[in-house]
Formats: sequence, structure tokens, C-alpha cells
Amino acid sequence: MRCAICGQEADSLLWANHKELGGVWVCRKCWEKLWEKNLLVPGSGESGCACS
Repeated sequence: MRCAICGQEADSLLWANHKELGGVWVCRKCWEKLWEKNLLVPGSGESGCACS
């Protein structure tokens, strides 16, 4: 799977509820940046697998 923000391929991604984009799969680095910029809905950040 690829991060919806940076496009980097990752084995595991985090599900983030982005305030503008809705639900997206992102890498940990992008999730942290989005959280710092207050672009995530509180409660975001479930871990996921690359099962699909």
C-alpha cells in the first residue's frame, strides 16, 4: 500500500481521518506531520495491515 499523502510504499500504514480528505491511509511520518498541523480529527490513528 502507498501513503495517500507522500506516495511512499509502506508495509504498514495508519488510518487517519483527515479534516479535508476524509479517511486515508498514511505512513507514520505523514501522520505525525498531519497531527502536528492539526489536520486530523481527534481519535485518528488506528494501525492497519497491508492486507488488501
